[in-house]
Amino acid sequence: MKRSPLFIILLVAFVDLVSYGLIIPLQATYADRMGANGLTFGLLVGIYSLMQLIFNPLLGRWSDRVGRRRVLLLSVGGSIFSHALLGVADLASSLPLLFVARTLDGITGANISTAQAYIADVTTKENRAKGMGMFGAAFGLGFVLGPAIGAGLAFIGSLISGPVHGTAWPAFGSTLISAGAFFLIWRYLPESNVKATDRSQQRRIPHLNMMAALFRQPRLRELFTLTFSVTFAFVLLEITFVFLCTHRLGVRETGAGLIFAYIGILMVIVQGGLVGRLSKRFGEASVISVAPFITSIGFMVISFVAEVDSLSLAWTALMVGCIPVALGNGLTTPNVSALVSKEAPKDQQGMVLGTNQALGSLARAIGPLFGGAMYDVRAALPYWVGAGLFFAIGLYAVKIRPRHILNGNKQQL
Repeated sequence: MKRSPLFIILLVAFVDLVSYGLIIPLQATYADRMGANGLTFGLLVGIYSLMQLIFNPLLGRWSDRVGRRRVLLLSVGGSIFSHALLGVADLASSLPLLFVARTLDGITGANISTAQAYIADVTTKENRAKGMGMFGAAFGLGFVLGPAIGAGLAFIGSLISGPVHGTAWPAFGSTLISAGAFFLIWRYLPESNVKATDRSQQRRIPHLNMMAALFRQPRLRELFTLTFSVTFAFVLLEITFVFLCTHRLGVRETGAGLIFAYIGILMVIVQGGLVGRLSKRFGEASVISVAPFITSIGFMVISFVAEVDSLSLAWTALMVGCIPVALGNGLTTPNVSALVSKEAPKDQQGMVLGTNQALGSLARAIGPLFGGAMYDVRAALPYWVGAGLFFAIGLYAVKIRPRHILNGNKQQL
């Protein structure tokens, strides 16, 4: 494993996610202040994911052609502008401008597949799951510091600028941190795709034809199905979690940020310490066949937050339920990405991982609509449905496990 480039891309991912994490707990606050209900907030989150659905495979394929570094510079540069626009939208109390900011960030922020392709470039197949797990850990660590810093900036901003304008501080803070990520890429990140200048083959194949060819491969199709279904089920929690904490537990921006930091710490422990060890010992496919059942248990526990009368029991359910959720999801995502990367030809890592991320973005585009609407009916409903979905996903993972074990063993010979 080439440690120096890997360390730099992980550092870039960490800084980028600190910037992103500043905003996540405040999206609901922004939307709620501007009169949005659960469904409108679902649309706000969904438009971001819809843009990622469209642009993830495009940017991934482009990174195969022109290089990972250029695409990362473009996407992070776009995030700088979109985060600044988000702060302006909050100051102006403009819901349409808020939608524009999230749309732009969805377009230029579709860089996860490019970063994953970079990791695939600088890791061996044996270390791929470990590299993807470390990438997920960098994301989790960003979510530890990002929401905490965002909560602190919102608190300081409220003291200085008042409660109405103080919440714009995290958005502008995110702008500065994104600028830091841009500098790291520009100054320190070497190009990993040394064959990026050979574009003739990729130019002759239309983009949609390449995607269709990927879906005709049975093992890739099964992994794509896992990515979509896992993401869709998890989004039911993501889209409603801040509303649940705000309405049921009475927390505000600072409290929501600290809860997200707690989840981030759990994700760091799982993806930074457990993924590589478990995948190496049991294989990615075996880990994936167990993890969704663990997530299902976590969803059921968290559903009690909305159902119990005692506030102390609700807090207990939240703290306990987050553990299996972080464990199950933290083991699933990097292992699926590792298997997808192993199936991809060397010169199509960006395209294949971009398509995989696009399916996740599709789930994130439509999932919030269902999650928000279900939450409006009953607060616990998204968690009950999510638990059932994860149980079904676990059964599907058990069914396809033998084919991916055989394929993984073949690739390691």
